[in-house]
Amino acid sequence: MTIEVKLFATLRRYLPSDGDGKSTRIELPDGAAIADVLAALKIPDGEAQLLLLDGKHKTDRSQPLEGDCTISIFPAMAGG
Repeated sequence: MTIEVKLFATLRRYLPSDGDGKSTRIELPDGAAIADVLAALKIPDGEAQLLLLDGKHKTDRSQPLEGDCTISIFPAMAGG
């Protein structure tokens, strides 16, 4: 299945070279989960803090995915 992945801020460094600088599409086997996306992009544990699956906040990284979904991944946010 094909998944669109959008990376934000410091996580953009994990985009593959064929990405457009903000997002990429990756192929994963049926039954793949959010954790498989993070592993495929080699994003270390703890760096991805906010995960949106088709615009909905997800905390369960074992959440199964369906084809043609979009995952947005954000690092920890800081502010003052």
